[in-house]
Amino acid sequence: MPFLFAFPASKTLTREFNEVLAAFADGVPSTPQAGAVVSLAQRYADEIVDALVLNLMKGSSASSSAPKVLDTVAKVIKSTAHTLVKQVLAKMSNAELRPMTSYIASRRTQHPVAGVLRDFISFELEQADFLLLKQAWADAAAHGDNHAAMTDAMLRFADLAVQAFYRESAQAVTLGFIARNVFAVGDTAISKGSKSAIKRLIPALKRTELQAFGRYFGDMLLESA
Repeated sequence: MPFLFAFPASKTLTREFNEVLAAFADGVPSTPQAGAVVSLAQRYADEIVDALVLNLMKGSSASSSAPKVLDTVAKVIKSTAHTLVKQVLAKMSNAELRPMTSYIASRRTQHPVAGVLRDFISFELEQADFLLLKQAWADAAAHGDNHAAMTDAMLRFADLAVQAFYRESAQAVTLGFIARNVFAVGDTAISKGSKSAIKRLIPALKRTELQAFGRYFGDMLLESA
């Protein structure tokens, strides 16, 4: 039984998913697809950042420093992702883009929501990581007082998310020298930026904020049949 971290894709992202995957369904299409794939990849990156970073602002109090920290991290990640996507994918042929569409398809899962099958962005978790995150997020949601455990869990989650959503996307395509350098710089910026934000943000969260944080992330853990 796969253990997943998953969150709903927007209707716009679902439409772009369907259009790009349909274009490549029978092999390499004759019509250039770089523009469509770039648009999909950038929207995909934005929705990941929105779900994992920006939406956390909703649980912050008016006096909290969380929104400023989260907004700064989100801007760094989005800027890095958009730059890499534009510099690399926009110049690729359809044959070169095909592995990227396969990667994006692998991050798309479907789950019923109120009786309707919906698209989710997801990645699989090892059972040990699933249980670690589930316990930390459930405890945070219930009590909101163990900042150290939540910090440790989120640092582990940051590693998993960067691997699944950033490194594996770059590994799906062939990168030239310049693109590899852009990727390496981006990897460092995202990894260090996210971990720095976690270490600064979580210890400063108020009880109600930590509870909201735990509930928010806990709802994204799924056990898929």
